[in-house]
Amino acid sequence: MEKNASSHPSALPVEGVEVTHRWLDIGGCRIHVAEAGAGEPLLMYHGWPQHWWMWRRQIPFFARYFRVIAPDMRGFGWSEATEKGYLKDELADDLARLIHALGYQEVRLLSHDWGGWAGYIASAKYPGLISQHFATNIPPIWPKLSLKMIPATLRFGYMVRISIPYFGPRMLQKSERFVHHLLTRGNTHPSGWSQFEKEAFSAQFRDEKRARASARLYGWFLLREFIPLGLFGKYHKYRCATPTRLLFGEKDFAIALSWVRGYEKYMDDFQVEFVPNAGHFIVDEQPGLVNDRALKFFTGKMEDGGKKIEKTSGITN
Repeated sequence: MEKNASSHPSALPVEGVEVTHRWLDIGGCRIHVAEAGAGEPLLMYHGWPQHWWMWRRQIPFFARYFRVIAPDMRGFGWSEATEKGYLKDELADDLARLIHALGYQEVRLLSHDWGGWAGYIASAKYPGLISQHFATNIPPIWPKLSLKMIPATLRFGYMVRISIPYFGPRMLQKSERFVHHLLTRGNTHPSGWSQFEKEAFSAQFRDEKRARASARLYGWFLLREFIPLGLFGKYHKYRCATPTRLLFGEKDFAIALSWVRGYEKYMDDFQVEFVPNAGHFIVDEQPGLVNDRALKFFTGKMEDGGKKIEKTSGITN
């Protein structure tokens, strides 16, 4: 059992529900999984720089309706940090293997950031694997190339810093300031991040292997995936039949709104809702809104999972 620089995952509190933890071998990587509730499976897939605990306000809410499964992605949290496996197609393959290792043929998916990107790929590559996908602040994998993408790409400066050999991993490992800065950038969290919350995520990078995993995650995207994605339409051969919804904070410091274009020909059932005054970490900033929108999508129900802090700007097809 491989642990990160912080304590056992059970030391991170989730109020209102019992959460259990186990590790599954998906073939070449041991994946940590947090689970709660009973019923049909709902898998929650996190992004950078977080891990399973980013869903701490979703797990108790959705455990009333589903068997909630919140894994740590390869290289994050308490999952194994391997030397390879950080291409996004490989992370999508990890997702597919994990679902099958759990004994399921299909799941609903609630995702954020790279977890959502892997979810889009898995939906396209493995039809029927994901029955419904609710994503937050991650655009579909079919961007539209235009001049608007030039300033959008300039936002990737933080990726470059992380991916620089030796210096990027060392920056993550030796100081928490960079991760804390990104979590709080834009000051869009209504109540702010507690020190405990920030350290719960940044502590994992004290482990040299996890710091290097993040460098590979971003470095391989910039060097091996970005150009095929944008210039050559890497995923144009695929079509996504999975019903998909995207909730997107408009003040995202990392991903420009111009990325959320070009998907129309490739997705059969997709809607996006833009949320003003919300940033990249919308799941942490407006958990009640995320819960309500996702529950309505998954079940057709709407409940007061939390106060809606910001008025949204409508749904666009």
